[in-house]
Amino acid sequence: MNTLQQSIWLCLPLTLGGITHVAMIKADALPSLARLRLDCGMKLRGRDLFGANKTVRGAVVMICATIVWTIVLDHVQTTLNLDADLRYIPMEQLGSASLGFLFGSAYIVGELPNSLIKRQLNIPPGSVANGQLQKLFWFVDQVDSVVAVLIALSFVRRPNPEVYLLVIAFTLILHPTVATLMVALKLKQRVG
Repeated sequence: MNTLQQSIWLCLPLTLGGITHVAMIKADALPSLARLRLDCGMKLRGRDLFGANKTVRGAVVMICATIVWTIVLDHVQTTLNLDADLRYIPMEQLGSASLGFLFGSAYIVGELPNSLIKRQLNIPPGSVANGQLQKLFWFVDQVDSVVAVLIALSFVRRPNPEVYLLVIAFTLILHPTVATLMVALKLKQRVG
């Protein structure tokens, strides 16, 4: 059960951070940051580096929300006197704010290579690839950020393969669920 609990604990701050990000988009919060692209308009081979959907607002909100949710979850764990092993990274090793920052930053960085490749293949932001690439990019879209988070975590604690596999499995369920929420809120045109 501990492996399952740790996997859930690892997914929660990022999932809640993602939902917070969706709420900020829906509310059109921080519009000036939403207009600032992470790639600053830079181009590679005449094509956008990451595209218009990768914004400073997205990075700031995802990182800050993940920090906040990590702190909240740690506080809940402490208040309810839950098993200290529930938290994958011990508090003494990495505090709540630092762990949230690591989660949020790795999440954002993990999305960038996929966006870069799509732009170089002339796939517009928010669009899907054609043909055989469609399934590959769908899968990569689901797991790119969480793989980056797991890689970042491996620098702090030796990987536990079972926890990591469960986190990826949860992500394959949670990511499309959040995308479905975005479609329902008319923030996105399709789930995949």
